[in-house]
Formats: sequence, C-alpha cells, structure tokens
Amino acid sequence: MSKVTVGDIDINYQIQGSGSPLLMIMGLSFSLLDWGKKFTNLLAKHYQLILFDNRDAGLTSQSTSSYDIVNMADDAAGLLEALNINKAHVFGVSMGGAIAQQFALKYPEKLDKLILGCTFAGGECSQFGDISGLITGNLLPLLFTPSFIQNNHQELEDLLKETSPFHSKDEALQRQLQALTTHNTCDTLSNIKANTLVLTGDKDVAIPPVNTNVMVRGIPNAKFEVIADAAHGFFYSHADKTVQLVHSFLQ
Repeated sequence: MSKVTVGDIDINYQIQGSGSPLLMIMGLSFSLLDWGKKFTNLLAKHYQLILFDNRDAGLTSQSTSSYDIVNMADDAAGLLEALNINKAHVFGVSMGGAIAQQFALKYPEKLDKLILGCTFAGGECSQFGDISGLITGNLLPLLFTPSFIQNNHQELEDLLKETSPFHSKDEALQRQLQALTTHNTCDTLSNIKANTLVLTGDKDVAIPPVNTNVMVRGIPNAKFEVIADAAHGFFYSHADKTVQLVHSFLQ
C-alpha cells in the first residue's frame, strides 16, 4: 500500500493487477480490505484495480472538518489525477455508490463505465434499511444472509478480526454518516451519461433492493442485475458471480 496527498488528506491506496483502470470505492466506515481477497484477486486478472480508503476510514487521513459526498467524489478524482490516470471505470458500493454517482455527475470526462452496487439515490426517492449494526458492531447480519453466516462463520469472524481495526469510529464515523445524509441524486440521475450497471442482492437489509428500481429508471443507460440469496456484502459472499457480471459488462 502507498499514500498520496490529495487536497487536505493523504489517501491510502493499493494498485493490483493490470489492464483497464477500475477505481473501487468502498462504503461507509469500511476500508479497502473489506472488498475481500478473493474478489479483488479475481478482478485483478482482468483490470488494474485502484483500491483506496475514503477519508476518515482505513489508513487515509482523518478529516479536520465536515464534508459532503461531493467532496468525497473530489477525493476519488484527485486520486486518479495523482496517479496520472485520465479515465477509469468506477465501481462503488453502498456509500461508495453514492460517491460514484457524484463522480459521474461532476467528472464525466474521467469516467468510462459505471457500476453501482447496493446503493441508493438518497433524498426522498429512497428507502433506507437498518444500518444500526455499524454503530453496535454487529456487522455480520448487516452484510450477509443468516445461511451464509451459519455456513461460513469462522471465515467471517477471521475477516472481521482483520478488517475491523481499520473501520471508521467515533467522530470519523459521525462525519461519514453526516456526509451520507447530503447525498441526493433523485433529480439528477438522468444527467449520468455513462453506461451503468446496477447490482443488488435480493436479501439486502441495509439498502433494500427496491432502491435499484429508482436507479435504473433514472439513469438513461442503465441495466441491472439482482444476485439471488445475497445481502449487502454480495461482492464477498458471491464473489464469482459478481466478477462474472462486472467483467461481462465492462467487456
């Protein structure tokens, strides 16, 4: 992993694989480790992955003041500039999907194709689920189905031991949560011109799948795929299927 200064923060990032650049934007609180090794290793066979920690998460700097989702899109664009990458595919999940929407709106010249996973448009056109597990630390039911947890319990416990020390906490988490409340693309989705793939798990309790309908209706060049028996962490629990869908779309 490396760091580069972008604006008022030092962004922790990792480049993996080769091919067309694919910028990966993680969700609320989580770090680049939460993509999971299997998923990133599979994608890196086809693409140059740019993984990074959002401000106030992982090993990226904590912010000195409040910010919004557009500011976080600025961070992502600034990272590409610092790495001399003129244009990239962008894949954002959850809050990362909100950041990716704002990136698509503000930096269309930097965007090739867009992938939005388990995310929402914000505002009054969205339905919000239960993310209390982020506050209580009860993360597994937030991310995975009961059957997946039961069948993979030790693996998931090991994953959390590795990743949770890098999750946002206290004031950093509150700043990210506040930023998330600023996200609203209900009336601007139609301005996203990039070819877009919208992904969701059919058992997502954090951001209910019904939000997918809003995204697909609003974005002119959008297609969607629903992953069966998958929850908010579909890219981890269903890594092979997700990579198949992503690769087919980007090709």
